[in-house]
Amino acid sequence: MTIRLSTSILLIVLTAYSLISCTAATDPIDKPASASNKTKSTSAHPLEKDNGLRVLQNRQDRLIVELPNRMIVIAQEVPTAPVISVQTWIKTGSVYEQEHVGAGLSHFLEHLLSGGTTATRPESESSAILGSMGAQTNAATSLDTVRYYINTTNQHTETAIDLLSDWMQNSSITDEEYARERDVIQREFDMGKGEPSRIMWKLSQKVRYEHHPAKHPTIGYIDEFLKISRDEIYDFYKRMYVPNNMVFVVVGDIDKDKVVEQITNLWRDQPTGQLPEIKLPIEQEITGPKSSTGYADIQRTQIRLMWPGTQLTEPGDYELDLLAKILGQGESSRLVQTIRDQDKLVTSISAYNASFPWGKGFFGVDAEIASEEIAHDQIKQAILDQITLLRDQPVTDEELARAKRLVLSSVLQSNQTAQGIASTIASDTIGSGDPDYLQKYATKIQSLTQSDIQNAAQRFLNDNRLILVTLEPQKGEAPNDLARDEVKDEKLAGIEFEPVDLDNSSVINEMIANFAKASNDVNPIEVDKPVHYTLDNGLRVIVQRSTVVPAVSMNMYWKGGLLAEKQGEEGIANAAAMMLTRGTTSMTSLELSNTIENLGAGIGAASGRNTSYITSSALKEDWKQVMSILADVVLNPTFPEEEWLKLQPRLLAAIDGETNSWSGELRESFRKTYFGDYPWAYSTLGRKDVVEQLNSDKLKQYHINHLGASNTVLAVVGDVRPEEIKAEIEKLFSDLPADSAIAFEPKTPQTPQAEVKQFATQKPLAAVQIGFGPGITRDNPDYAALQVLSRVMSDFPSGWLEQQLRGKGPGLVYAVGAGNVTGLVPGYMTILFNTSAQQAPEAIRRTMSVVNRAKQGDFPKADIDRAIQKVLTDEFMSKQSNGSLATEAALDDLYGVNDPGAKRFMEDVTSMNADKLREIAQKYLNNPVVVVITDQKIPQELLDEAATIKVEQQVKQ
Repeated sequence: MTIRLSTSILLIVLTAYSLISCTAATDPIDKPASASNKTKSTSAHPLEKDNGLRVLQNRQDRLIVELPNRMIVIAQEVPTAPVISVQTWIKTGSVYEQEHVGAGLSHFLEHLLSGGTTATRPESESSAILGSMGAQTNAATSLDTVRYYINTTNQHTETAIDLLSDWMQNSSITDEEYARERDVIQREFDMGKGEPSRIMWKLSQKVRYEHHPAKHPTIGYIDEFLKISRDEIYDFYKRMYVPNNMVFVVVGDIDKDKVVEQITNLWRDQPTGQLPEIKLPIEQEITGPKSSTGYADIQRTQIRLMWPGTQLTEPGDYELDLLAKILGQGESSRLVQTIRDQDKLVTSISAYNASFPWGKGFFGVDAEIASEEIAHDQIKQAILDQITLLRDQPVTDEELARAKRLVLSSVLQSNQTAQGIASTIASDTIGSGDPDYLQKYATKIQSLTQSDIQNAAQRFLNDNRLILVTLEPQKGEAPNDLARDEVKDEKLAGIEFEPVDLDNSSVINEMIANFAKASNDVNPIEVDKPVHYTLDNGLRVIVQRSTVVPAVSMNMYWKGGLLAEKQGEEGIANAAAMMLTRGTTSMTSLELSNTIENLGAGIGAASGRNTSYITSSALKEDWKQVMSILADVVLNPTFPEEEWLKLQPRLLAAIDGETNSWSGELRESFRKTYFGDYPWAYSTLGRKDVVEQLNSDKLKQYHINHLGASNTVLAVVGDVRPEEIKAEIEKLFSDLPADSAIAFEPKTPQTPQAEVKQFATQKPLAAVQIGFGPGITRDNPDYAALQVLSRVMSDFPSGWLEQQLRGKGPGLVYAVGAGNVTGLVPGYMTILFNTSAQQAPEAIRRTMSVVNRAKQGDFPKADIDRAIQKVLTDEFMSKQSNGSLATEAALDDLYGVNDPGAKRFMEDVTSMNADKLREIAQKYLNNPVVVVITDQKIPQELLDEAATIKVEQQVKQ
């Protein structure tokens, strides 16, 4: 689903940046050139003369060119961290599959091209190259595009560009890889039948569109998918993957001129393709209400009300975006205040506008019913009553101003990562012919009036245009996947078609027109080292100045979470944290949410396994006011009983909803098996029976008893001055008690006993989680080694597990991963994957062979180097946004990780060797707890045999 504000990022704030000083310490990573002062560039460029390309934009931080074959190349310098994202977007999603529409061919092709064999290198070589640069890589198919990305550190820029170009130009699509990925995608089909969100989206597509190919699922229909031949895929690849149908984007700590020169050299001799003439049916207006019902393994019914909307940037699109904010986004929105909190008919509700560049989308309202005793029609009518008010009466001045401020703040604080920026540039270029589309979007939003909003509601949100989609709890076995509707010839009579121009020439013309009106001004950005303070009461404060965006993140963490809960209290920490923002001695819950949202700010509280926390963000001019609110909710919460009675049913619904997905159901079964009666046996939401018995007095007393400055860290990252932050925090938090009334003294979990358990599921698949323990605390010196070991074992596509379970035929799994769970007490190392009941024993056996290999010490140097690079890449990728930097700083302090800039961690990682990894594997890959959820009972003896670890020679260290 393409919903504007979840995928589009404003590039107002992207310019020439300085490298974060705390991450520039490692020699292997190239350092960026220092940022210059505000500069205005000209479009002249030597490449234009030497290579026959055309420069579309050349400014201080960005170069955009059109190659002779009409490929669009964009290089954007964003050196906030030594990382890059290399992406290629092709305008060939599922709606453009022509004679293959409904077969999922674009998605199948994406699986085969990403890392597959080419005319210049085998698949194994691509995997080795990806591993050597520690790449994060994947691909995705939507209705109108397919995109591929490689994220890595900037020293590997040339290699990443070369590799991605090779996949696009020279794919072989071998019979072996075709057969393997065919198996893998069948696992994805099975997984999708058990995922409520996918089922709801498929139902929505099918009922929203009658003739347009958008009615078909992107993955296709299983019977048609199975008929696709290798030759049909290859023909489609050669037809659609041509330069004049591609946008190539590189973002990060790069030299834009060198990047464009390399891409030009790789692509300039590729011929312009003859793209097919495609005509798509124009969807007719619906003449009366429509509905569709489906079923899933869920506890509560979900409903979606939809009205046909408009196309991206077309009349009404901006108005519907703003209308969605007012109606159902934020705590102060109408649907939340009335239907969720006042009437308690639903546990969640939201509104949104989905608009697309290829055609008209829809305006939607999603809700989860609070109880099956509540009639669906009652909720539907309550929503329609709010829609009627929007049609009949103008929105208030305050609502309009608040919604505009929320949009502006969201735009200004949007994605601060190289990958997010690259995705937005490509998406906005394809969708609107303007990589800086949101600049105009923000301006347009601010110009809308009350009359504009009311007119849009009257035009689009008519009861006769209503589409109702209902997803109910399934009874018995999972239903079959959706099938294609038979379309009678008479239904096609009178349908009009519109041509689709996929060639980049039209996009390029739009870009030229947009750039003629744009400014080339850019501003330098500064990011300083963190500054640490300790107040008299023991509160630790960490401040880092960063002018990447004109905003500030303020995150407060204190020791607690599940570890602070006694047996029988599971869930009280999270409930108490979430109640903090539901009213204080100076503000009611509504006044607080109105104040925050009027500023376009955000604040929220929750708890984790080790901590409770409050996170907040604000535009830079509002940080003092938001910090004052943060202090108020921490020090002066009132825990009103009426607010708890609103929140409690939502928490109970969230606990029920944790098992809606296969991964959530698997993790729940695993936690209880592995931890027994230890607090980590439950999710952070806790136990349903406990939350049902909580009241506001218990929550208030819990908060008072467990908050103390000596166990608390407040981290602030953004466009601020550290000394001003320190002074304000001293003024606001001086009354925070030094120590909590109840000491934080968590017990250590017991060593797990090796066992294999299976649990029945209604979802049509099998899934496995294996935990090894005891593990480590976050401050353990072995942390770096375990991180490297986990990446040796699991690292798409080169990890041992990926090779055994996905790369070695037949493809046994769709999703697989491994990692370490750490904290203030020892955690565990875990492996997780999904498969089928028939293939689960073999998948477990192959997984245990990987564990066996690690314990025997079979670590080729190439695999160690690959894992080292991946750990370093992940480390740098995590240091890009204000929020992630603030959270990491606070948690590192609480966990006792005294390692400024992660210097010691990176030294430990880069010095890793086979002997150390063997020692670590033998030390920690023990006592396997194997948990299987399955829709068909598997003979226990098969699982027990598969889960056996045999190590012929085990050297005790």
